[in-house]
Amino acid sequence: MLGLHGGKPSPGVCRRCDSYEGPSRGLGDVVAKVARATGLATAVKAFAGEGCGCGQRRAALNRAMPFREGAD
Repeated sequence: MLGLHGGKPSPGVCRRCDSYEGPSRGLGDVVAKVARATGLATAVKAFAGEGCGCGQRRAALNRAMPFREGAD
């Protein structure tokens, strides 16, 4: 989302951003998209709150299983 960080976020910020909606960078982005599409993400946030750790898990999965550039 270009509205965050003055439109110029660093690569490190994008890597762990919960609001990233660009092409999938790894498994974490795919899981996040599925969770949003099924409503699971909303349910988790309602139960656990905003500090649920979803962003950290998403970033960890992206690091563990990244996609090659332009795969999406």
